[in-house]
Amino acid sequence: MATEQIDELRSVWDPHDPETIETYPAVWRALRESHPVAWSDKWGGFFTVMRYDDILTVEKDHETFTATKLSIVPASPKLGLPRLPLQKDPPDSERYRKAMNPSFKANKVRTFEPQLCALVDRLFEDAKARDAANVDFPVQIGEPMSQGSLGLLVGFDTEESLEIGRLSATYVHAIQDRDMGTAARMSKGVDAFAIKLAQSRLAEPRDPESDMVSSILAHPAKGEPFTETELAGMVRLLLVGGHIASRCLMNSLAFHLATHPDHAQLLRDEPEVGATFRDEILRFYPANQSLARVAAKDTVLGGTFIKKGTPVAMNYGSANRDPRVFDDPETFDPRRSPNRHLTFGYSTHMCMGQAMAKLQLEVMTDALLAQPGLTIVGTPTWGRWTEFGINTLTLDLRGKA
Repeated sequence: MATEQIDELRSVWDPHDPETIETYPAVWRALRESHPVAWSDKWGGFFTVMRYDDILTVEKDHETFTATKLSIVPASPKLGLPRLPLQKDPPDSERYRKAMNPSFKANKVRTFEPQLCALVDRLFEDAKARDAANVDFPVQIGEPMSQGSLGLLVGFDTEESLEIGRLSATYVHAIQDRDMGTAARMSKGVDAFAIKLAQSRLAEPRDPESDMVSSILAHPAKGEPFTETELAGMVRLLLVGGHIASRCLMNSLAFHLATHPDHAQLLRDEPEVGATFRDEILRFYPANQSLARVAAKDTVLGGTFIKKGTPVAMNYGSANRDPRVFDDPETFDPRRSPNRHLTFGYSTHMCMGQAMAKLQLEVMTDALLAQPGLTIVGTPTWGRWTEFGINTLTLDLRGKA
């Protein structure tokens, strides 16, 4: 492909076009072949990287593609707390990641399993008691499960979890709608929540084994204590990213099992398939369709010229279906192995919450398989960029009469 100049490019896709939202995988497939670095004139203009290997290039080359300018397209309000460590390049980002890592280790996260199972069981029982034939899965189960998981990880009480869930959901949807007034107000609300939490833990640290913020304070890199702003910035990133992606992933899991009863039966008959099924859910339904960088200098990627200062979005959903990496990528294979999906990103900015996401999938899968039935009522709707997955979903959990 000949090198293209940015001023000669035409917009080849709109992530929020209604037809695109309904057919994202087909759009990705076409762009991977025709425009692997695809230009869009939405939101001031940006490139989207569609192929797996090109995304690895962006993820690994921090000198050319910096995370310090923005993390998503369309950009969020720039005022307020930094999103740490997401908006730092190495080596600066490592200071924050090392302090946060103890709270996200798989063995630590696994200690929450009994509480998470109890929460999910209660949500299903409450939903069925209300009306088992019309369960609003995202509202009655997916959303509160996501909020509860975050609460367990960080140490929130129920009211705190509900409040941050409301703020973060409203904030993300306002960004997508370009309602920057609402986005700014919600962003300030999330910031205020994070600052209040940081101040509380700085004044009265809790047990680092049971409180994530106190754990961060107990693990300063190189002995350098974190400032209130740094601590609040780390909390802020978790409050939004950890909640929204989890909710979308749980919705997609429920949708998949309801529409693939053969896969549900396979998991009942052969529980050992659970691990590869879980990873295939992650590949096929990446809740964060994209994160972004900015070109720190003029460069060429995939034969396309990218001017310094241009936003570059990495489409993980497209990369996860790249036939150069995955055999028969458009087919959901519950036994797929190996499975080198990029749902959690790659390199320095790989998602720290992946152990919790895997535990959530395992617990929710078991709960869904235990229901008398899984039937979709009405027509589900899909989320839109930067999310990917099911947004609305009503289930009949009664089973056959």
